[in-house]
Amino acid sequence: MLDIDINPEQKRGLIIVFALTIGLAGFFFLNSRPTAEPVLIQDTNIDQTQNDLIDIPTKLIVNVAGRVKNPGVYQLPQGSRVVDAIEAAGMQLKGVDISDINLARLLVDGEQVLVGGSKLTSKKSTPKKITSDNPLDINRATITQLDTLPGIGPVTAQRIIDYRTKVGRISSIDELKKISGLGGSKFEEIKALLRVL
Repeated sequence: MLDIDINPEQKRGLIIVFALTIGLAGFFFLNSRPTAEPVLIQDTNIDQTQNDLIDIPTKLIVNVAGRVKNPGVYQLPQGSRVVDAIEAAGMQLKGVDISDINLARLLVDGEQVLVGGSKLTSKKSTPKKITSDNPLDINRATITQLDTLPGIGPVTAQRIIDYRTKVGRISSIDELKKISGLGGSKFEEIKALLRVL
């Protein structure tokens, strides 16, 4: 074992050096650890980003068209319903029936709300009776229109719709003979009332 002779002045110097070394080591140790502050900043940024994402779809853009006082494009809050869009456009014009519109339906961004359009179209097309001078287009006919043909009830009308759906498009009136219940005299009775466009 070495016998080192250290005078009090040297002892004091060694203690100071030792204390400084411990202090510096503690300082670097504490500063090298990640602090909670950057994590808080990051969390704040994530929350802000989430808020920004939430803010994007909180507005709906809808087009209100047809028979309203002020047709046009309107910006409405998320969760708005069809009635809100019609109100934004100043409501329907006097005498326009909106009973066929589901006013409680939630709106979707980018959609069009048409007020009074479908009823106007149906009023123009339904008064004309189906005759040989005004034949029914078999590829566009609705089940209700087919049901008005002589000898065709709702069951046969549905068979015609099903057949049309299956083949995609009926290319000739004679194709209807392939449908159960449309052969013979029944086909002869309705063929003059039908056309293919």
